[in-house]
Amino acid sequence: MTVLPTNATVTIVGAGVVGSAIAYELSRVLDAAETPIVVLEAQREEDWQASGAALGVLIVHLSRRRRGRNFQLRRASLARYETLIPELEEQTGVKIPYQRRGIIEICTTEAEAIATQAWLQEQTPQGVQWLSPKEVQDQCPLVDMHHIHGALWATGDRQVTPKPLTQTLRQAACQRGVEFFYQNPVRQLQRSPQGKWILHLDQTLLETEYLILAAGLGTTPLTQVLDRPVTVEPVLGQALEFACEANTPVMTAEGIHFVPLPWGRVWVGATVEFNTLTGNSQILDQLYKRATELWPVLKTAPLTQQWQGVRPRPSDRPAPIIEKIDNHTWLATGHYRNGILLAPVTAQKIAQSVITTLTEGDRSRGGTALIK
Repeated sequence: MTVLPTNATVTIVGAGVVGSAIAYELSRVLDAAETPIVVLEAQREEDWQASGAALGVLIVHLSRRRRGRNFQLRRASLARYETLIPELEEQTGVKIPYQRRGIIEICTTEAEAIATQAWLQEQTPQGVQWLSPKEVQDQCPLVDMHHIHGALWATGDRQVTPKPLTQTLRQAACQRGVEFFYQNPVRQLQRSPQGKWILHLDQTLLETEYLILAAGLGTTPLTQVLDRPVTVEPVLGQALEFACEANTPVMTAEGIHFVPLPWGRVWVGATVEFNTLTGNSQILDQLYKRATELWPVLKTAPLTQQWQGVRPRPSDRPAPIIEKIDNHTWLATGHYRNGILLAPVTAQKIAQSVITTLTEGDRSRGGTALIK
């Protein structure tokens, strides 16, 4: 068993998909022997928070808001996924479930179909095509034809299974020398006289030169020592899993995602429930009812499990929060419903900023040993 160190160069608080992606990106550039990277996670390795609500649906080309920071982040992150998945698979030998058949957004009313076609004609988004009801049925025979008034098919959008992705990011980072420590919540942050951070853990103190907070909801109490604290609120998501073979692309209708998995399961969800940590059974019943109306095959498919997770949503600023606070501190949190989608680009931006800061500091000391 690895003993928790008392010193590190870079410490990441949070080993969810965002924190693990940051650890991986940093490990590609930094020499772990010269630049120890530590990841602290409050939960057990097998526990999941925001990822427990995620279906891994990577919607970019179907996005209605096609300008501004968020859309640029989405587009850059999807581009990184296309290189990241084969990169991780080659390094670890693990096959990550990553669906490349696109996403079909079904219009269930005539009014929605008219508005959607008008948007398509005005925006002409690359890689998005209109499907007639007959073409939808050809691609998605499981949908009840009475609910189909056409659809958009974004062939460039993707879906990735969140848990295997996160586990593989962790494995790849560990292979490059990153150390992960689970069930080690950070209780308090304190500045040292030299400007470094001292992390108060249950059994010890850890001093680190550079600190990255990627702890989701756990970020709020830790940022109280900053000049501008961050407040993130919980948004619960519940989802259903059915035993069902479905050889179709990912579908979405009325905000409900239908995600076929390669091992004979289908995910349906997820709900959006604000300011609660407890699932509402009535909302889950409504999800089940509408999903089985849209996809009647689910009526006879065994319900294998239902699960939930809590997404972190900033209460006073737009999601996500990807910021450098000072030369020792970064925030990567508050991704709300886009944690899986935006994890790669978040990791790239944070890693690039950390490496730039490290390089500048290293040059001021007259060396270049920290960077590979």
